[in-house]
Amino acid sequence: MSSATPFKVALIARERDKTPSWVVDRLAAIPGLEVIYGHCDTEDKLLANAGDADMIWTMGRTPALTPAVLPKLARCKAILRSGSGMDGYPVEEASQLGIYMCNCPESISEAVAEHAVALLFALIRQIPFKDNAMRGLTSGVKGGGFRWHISGRTLGLVGFGRIGRRVTEMMAGFRMNVLVFDPYTNQDVIRQVGAKPAGLDELLAQSDYVSLHCPLTETTRHLINAEKLALMKPDALLINTSRGGVVDEAALVAALREGRLGGAGLDVTDPEPPVPGSPLFSLDNVILSPHCAAASADFERNFWECSIQVVLECMRGDYLSHCMNRQQLVNPRA
Repeated sequence: MSSATPFKVALIARERDKTPSWVVDRLAAIPGLEVIYGHCDTEDKLLANAGDADMIWTMGRTPALTPAVLPKLARCKAILRSGSGMDGYPVEEASQLGIYMCNCPESISEAVAEHAVALLFALIRQIPFKDNAMRGLTSGVKGGGFRWHISGRTLGLVGFGRIGRRVTEMMAGFRMNVLVFDPYTNQDVIRQVGAKPAGLDELLAQSDYVSLHCPLTETTRHLINAEKLALMKPDALLINTSRGGVVDEAALVAALREGRLGGAGLDVTDPEPPVPGSPLFSLDNVILSPHCAAASADFERNFWECSIQVVLECMRGDYLSHCMNRQQLVNPRA
């Protein structure tokens, strides 16, 4: 691309007037960058608005980005999903076409890690259940009493990206034994933070608390199923701030009802939101939150700042810094 040719980015998730003014101004001041705004919810709108874009920028699942439309995006070198999860995106098809799939999980990692820790503490110390009992809303807590201390117990992390690593750092003062299952992370990296690499079965069997931090893919869908739940200690706690589909919800409900699992803290469910009358609502050893782990007063600025950084990296030709499909790419376009 010559210096006279602008790097064209199509923000297909927002209209210009729905984008924070400071973001519009920041992007407009970058030499050589052209940003096209326009919400695209169909393939036709996407092609009309972004058919000649070098980069497509979105913020969540969109029906416009289909496997069928990707080959028609002849100039597209990268697709940026602000945030983390790539479930619902045509990652495999993009990889075969040489399109980089980029995300910016650091925009949410701090808040999600804090929320995972908060759910764990609330379960261990029985805070919402004791609050309800004080208010006369419940007669007591299933199983009764507080659970053991946090200090000295074993924490199992399934997935060790930015969020899992921050959880490890946040829990460092509690002298915990930390086990990590992540086949995509170098085991030396895990050891460097004082954790121990483990197989999934070993982690589930030995952990007092298990926190899920893996993406939802065909490989991880129902990764925590009835067979895996049976490996866990009967008083163990499960925290999920990743994606609801990582857990077989029916199997989880059965384990919680039958006393084969101590409790669960869930920011995500499957389906989401839970259907009316979901059995999760009747379980008094479950804490639920509405997929809000990433939300904070700092979220919006972090979200946009991190996204702009990825746009700038790709504009400079650095597509790998935030690429999540590098192992699958065939003949990269850039």
